Amino acid sequence: MDMPTKTLTFETRLDLIHEQDAALCQYAELWNQVKFHWFANLQKPKAQQLSRTQFMHEMGMPFSYRVFQGVRQSIKGLIQSYQTNRNNRLVTLDVKIKQLEKTLNKLNKRCDHVAEKGCPQQAKKLRNTLRQKEVKLRRWQRKQAALVAEKQENKTPICFGGRKLLKERQALETGSAIEGWKQRWHEARHREFLLVGSHDESWGCQNAQLSPSEQEDAYQLKLLVPHQLRATFGTTITIDHLQFKHGKAAIAQAVWQNQVKKHDKSIKGQPLSFRFKRDKKGWRLLVSVEVAGPKEQAEWIGDDQGVIGVDVNPDHLAVVELDRNGNPLQHRTFDLPLHYKNDAQRAAIIGDAVRDLMDFAAQQSKAVVIEKLDFQQKKRHYQKQDHPQYARMLNAFAYGKIKDLIETQSIKRGIHLYHVKPAYTSLLGRMKYRDRHGFSDHHAAALVIGRRHYGFKEKPPKQLMGINAKGTVKTEHPPVRMALGDYQYYNKLQRWYQPLEKSLDFLSGWRHFRRVNRVSYSVEARLDGRPGMSPDLIQESTTLLSAHPAL
Repeated sequence: MDMPTKTLTFETRLDLIHEQDAALCQYAELWNQVKFHWFANLQKPKAQQLSRTQFMHEMGMPFSYRVFQGVRQSIKGLIQSYQTNRNNRLVTLDVKIKQLEKTLNKLNKRCDHVAEKGCPQQAKKLRNTLRQKEVKLRRWQRKQAALVAEKQENKTPICFGGRKLLKERQALETGSAIEGWKQRWHEARHREFLLVGSHDESWGCQNAQLSPSEQEDAYQLKLLVPHQLRATFGTTITIDHLQFKHGKAAIAQAVWQNQVKKHDKSIKGQPLSFRFKRDKKGWRLLVSVEVAGPKEQAEWIGDDQGVIGVDVNPDHLAVVELDRNGNPLQHRTFDLPLHYKNDAQRAAIIGDAVRDLMDFAAQQSKAVVIEKLDFQQKKRHYQKQDHPQYARMLNAFAYGKIKDLIETQSIKRGIHLYHVKPAYTSLLGRMKYRDRHGFSDHHAAALVIGRRHYGFKEKPPKQLMGINAKGTVKTEHPPVRMALGDYQYYNKLQRWYQPLEKSLDFLSGWRHFRRVNRVSYSVEARLDGRPGMSPDLIQESTTLLSAHPAL
């Protein structure tokens, strides 16, 4: 069985002399010229696009095939990133437009009602608010139409150098200011280049070879110079004393594997990719290496003894430990206070939460189960919660980052990670397990996620019981149950259940238990501490439920 692998990137700062810095700048300029022309070639209709061979002949290709692979991968990543962001923007706009349309309908009705009551000042204020929201709606609709048209035409308008810097040119008038802008524009467009490697190449990459240095925990990088620059800078550029603060073990393993491969051809080499990036402080080197978990299958933590179900939320990770029979043993919450944090702080917070999660999984010796869900679906789910708190959380929500870190840590620690379908996990958790075990909605969903990994069938209860503040008990029966897996039925069940949850008459929520002791425990746990709920009323409600004939 092939073990899963993950490509990780580690960074270090380059300490260069003037000639090396100039050589990297010239290298980046040549590389980006090819990149811009190749991107322009891809924007043409497919019938007019040039093949790689035709493009190299027309361009007078200054690089080898391996260097051109870096150009193609860079352009491919940019296009995929832009398309993903565009899809996310369309999802966000769709939800915003629907919510704003509902708000406009309510404002229209309120305006008519106020006008009938004869309140001209209030009606005028409402009409101004209505007009402003209509302008916002039209603006969002124009953005949505433009993005849809762009997607249908398969366009990817990427600005190399940045749109912000490009717009600055319009405000410049003097010649000196324009010359300074041109310099910054050129640096922004030619500040990086990528060299990809392969497992069958020497030292993992043909054009940049990373080998051990004489200094301990240090490496030497030999960069092959393009033919156009060899007359000035020579054949190779040697950068010595490279040290990495993070990823020392992964890089050392890859370098050792490539070194042994030179003497033993039966050993597969480790591909290394190098990205050179220039900023205000100088050049940075980012090395990408594949990291694998334990090679022996017996060393991996599997699902034999149970699993850890995880529900990812904008502000926390809801975690439930299950045994092999799908019964909950304990639950945990790992907070994610991401609001009002910058990117570095968010990355640190997410990393700490994921580390604690994987420590918990390793301590319990159990695999991890998460939802097989993308960011668009997750964000669409939470955007339906029309509340400022959810808007603030979604602004900082990094679902993809959380998933990526969980996958990385699972491979590093040798913990199996499983994905399950996310359909109706929240609904089933609320109906079946929230009150039974005293869980929150999210922990109940995590329990359903863990049980779904084992294929347990989640049938809705035969009856639901509600109790209001007066102690009145009411029983409701779900629609006629159908076969498991019929999502049309679950959709119907959700439409039936949501009005019951939102009913103001039943403050305590809905109960559905088959044993009196579970009902008593749940009522005490759910009603204790609520405003207006006295201990006498809690005891009275518990007694009424226990004596109910339906139980």
